[in-house]
Amino acid sequence: MQNNNSAAISKKFIEGIILSFVIMGMFMALHTLIYMAFMMGCSTAYTLNAGDSYDYDSMIYFVTDVLTSGRVMTILLVVITAISTVFSVTAYWIIWGRKRTMQDKQYLREHILKARPIAMIIIGSVGLYYLAVLISVIIGVISPETLENYNELMDMSLGGSEVLALVAAVILAPFNEECIMRGLILRNLQKYFSVPVVIVIQAVMFGIFHGNWVQGIYVLPVGAALGFLAIKSRSVLPSIFMHLFYNLLSFIIVLLPEFCQTGLFMLMAIVISGASVLIMGMQNKG
Repeated sequence: MQNNNSAAISKKFIEGIILSFVIMGMFMALHTLIYMAFMMGCSTAYTLNAGDSYDYDSMIYFVTDVLTSGRVMTILLVVITAISTVFSVTAYWIIWGRKRTMQDKQYLREHILKARPIAMIIIGSVGLYYLAVLISVIIGVISPETLENYNELMDMSLGGSEVLALVAAVILAPFNEECIMRGLILRNLQKYFSVPVVIVIQAVMFGIFHGNWVQGIYVLPVGAALGFLAIKSRSVLPSIFMHLFYNLLSFIIVLLPEFCQTGLFMLMAIVISGASVLIMGMQNKG
């Protein structure tokens, strides 16, 4: 009997994990396909313009030069995220969104879309943002080269246009990533695991989805908080809002005084926001 139970648990674990990774892998593959299609477009454009003077090495140099252009990379990021958002939002709506019950909608209106919960989301986002920055600073101390490579990648991806970067990071990415991670994947995991396990697994997958070590590590607490919020609110909408505001902070913080970017201020912001959310949460239960 014990062997049968162990086998059933193992099967359940494998099914839940594999299906979740398949979902995530499909969207990562979509991103890769769009990127490859753009590369092929660049190589085709070079070939047509070069004519008889075509040279393979020159073609590679041309494609690389185009892809490393900040503005082109930012535009490409917007295009990839926009296309992925169309697929993720549609898939989430068809599979889960349209099946939400009246009780779920009523719970969202009466318990989440209120001043105190919204304030908790905003305050919590500030603390999570500074926690992510602090983690990235620690990574930089441990491995300066890793952080430097990450910063170069971000500058290349988002540095071409502040407006386009804002569109990609603040508008498109929250809808896309939340429908994938807290919509499709989290809802799938809930069929197989308990709430704490679901929160941990989807947070780790959220880190993997970002495709680089630095971001993959510092978004772990963010992913856990977003997962908890999605489960608590019975909806993906609050996590989209929290994700949106969290990403927006990266554009706001740089405009604040230099003191707001020091290690002391980061620690203060983390502690104060964490304590505030905890106290408000206890009062909300009362």
